[in-house]
Amino acid sequence: MLCACDKSAPVSGDTSSKEISFNMSLSGTVTKVNQYGFQIGDQIGLWAVERTGGQKMPLQVGGNFINNEPLTQTSSNHWQGSRPLYWSSVNCDFYGVFPYQAGITSVEEQPLSIALDQSVYNNFVGSDILWACAENVAPGGVVNMQFRHMLSKLSVVIVEGENFEGTIPTDITVHIYNTSTSGKVNLCKGSVEKDSFAPKGTITAYKVSDHRFETIVVPQFVEKKTPLIEVTMGGIAYLLEYSISLRPGYEHTIQLTLNTSPDQEMIEIGIDAETGGWN
Repeated sequence: MLCACDKSAPVSGDTSSKEISFNMSLSGTVTKVNQYGFQIGDQIGLWAVERTGGQKMPLQVGGNFINNEPLTQTSSNHWQGSRPLYWSSVNCDFYGVFPYQAGITSVEEQPLSIALDQSVYNNFVGSDILWACAENVAPGGVVNMQFRHMLSKLSVVIVEGENFEGTIPTDITVHIYNTSTSGKVNLCKGSVEKDSFAPKGTITAYKVSDHRFETIVVPQFVEKKTPLIEVTMGGIAYLLEYSISLRPGYEHTIQLTLNTSPDQEMIEIGIDAETGGWN
């Protein structure tokens, strides 16, 4: 994901004693927050980097104008820091990450690890990361930050085919195999790179409904060499191989269509994949 930043027009006058105000928004619906946006109590980490001679300066772990300040939403779109935040006398570039994480050790290679058991709702939503930046914001202006997903979402939907006999079981579980579950976060660019040296893991999907399952995954390309999806239903496990490019900020939906074979001793599974914006 390239660094997509909002720009604000300059404001004249002395604003050094004025507190900074923020307008936080979301790009589509997300798993960390509900469809209506951020909720009271949500907390982001905020950085601000002063420009020198009008030129953009690099974001660093420390030494910025604002360093990973926790901002908490205390009321509708009102964000409060642990201390008052006042404007610099020069334009700044702002960076935000949700959720807030203390102890950041690198702005280019911050370690990331998603939950393996995402069947638990808090583990599922807790694996999501959102990022935003606002570029060249003048003192006194409103800092507009639109947050986007840094990871990918993989959804598995199970449907009945024309030849399926009976009813799809409701005791279904879904596992995602052979994917990298750790990586490095670049807070400057809003990107994530998988850790190619870490062992691959198995993710248990979150059950949205009887026939829909979702997981948060690290962006990566999965080759069709080993099983990607395991669907267990009626006490029988079905392993499916599939090649897919899991892109940051996208939802990848794999539809599994079940059809009973003529001898009724096995189930034929058809695969249909779709990639779209994470909405």
